[in-house]
Amino acid sequence: MQAPPTGHSTNKITTWYAGLRALYAPSVIAEAARLLDAFHETATAYGHPREDRLGRLGGLITAAAEATADKYGRPTTNRQLDEITELHRALTQAFTEVGLTITGPHVRMGVAVEPLDGGPRWGWDNAAGLAVALYANSGWELMVNQTRTRVFSIHAPDTPAGAREVAAIVHGILRGDLPDPFRADAR
Repeated sequence: MQAPPTGHSTNKITTWYAGLRALYAPSVIAEAARLLDAFHETATAYGHPREDRLGRLGGLITAAAEATADKYGRPTTNRQLDEITELHRALTQAFTEVGLTITGPHVRMGVAVEPLDGGPRWGWDNAAGLAVALYANSGWELMVNQTRTRVFSIHAPDTPAGAREVAAIVHGILRGDLPDPFRADAR
């Protein structure tokens, strides 16, 4: 078991990711924060203070955040159909476990869920929910469940545990607990 990241590094990574047009699973934020902690330990060993008031070590934040996000973006090799099918199955199960209702997807290779009562809705008729797709050459992709939509990457592991994190993010958006990335003023 790895040690948890420091609160300082977690806050720096969370702030850095908040300025981007993508979503990040808690495990990705924690991994990036642990990497930032390791960068700071190395910098300290070379005589650089962790709390550099002039911001000269800000590049360490960028390096840790980008390296970790890249790791959970596109796969290094294309996924095979059986991998995609298994991850879709895991995502469907995760959606069901958090109480979401699966519906027919309007997006290719997507798993779609209905909007929740009292939560945000999308689409021209204000009745569309959300969908998450995963392709051979992509990470998790969040979109409105309609044929034309903007897409937001969700940086999360392509594992059943990652599918549960993706489901939790989608559930949070549908409940209104997390910012709606599709709102014009959200990003």
